[in-house]
Amino acid sequence: MILKNNRTPVSNFNQHVEVVFQNFDLERCDEKTLYIAVVLKHGTHQVVCDFIYIIDQQEIYGAISINKHYEKVREFVHQHFQQFLLYSDEMKLAKKFMHTHSFKQCLQQFAKKYPTIISSKIISAI
Repeated sequence: MILKNNRTPVSNFNQHVEVVFQNFDLERCDEKTLYIAVVLKHGTHQVVCDFIYIIDQQEIYGAISINKHYEKVREFVHQHFQQFLLYSDEMKLAKKFMHTHSFKQCLQQFAKKYPTIISSKIISAI
């Protein structure tokens, strides 16, 4: 008897993707959401996407915004890594970017515009 493994492999492409800041437009944000445009890079290949961060919680949560760039990101992941883009992958990529100086600068600008929204817990992360 031959058993076949039909399980989908665990997604691990995000450790091979570089997340690079592209731009930040404070006017796209509101008091609950922060949008930051980034470039996902793998070797010489790249794709633009927007991270959306939910700010009105105890912790900040982020993912890839479902907009005009989203389908291109899904294709990028499938083409270069033969994997499907999972929500958990999006959250990991967004969290990875949260550790950058660029993210912290964007969050500081956001905090200046919406000072009552940003909790002391989030400010200490800056």
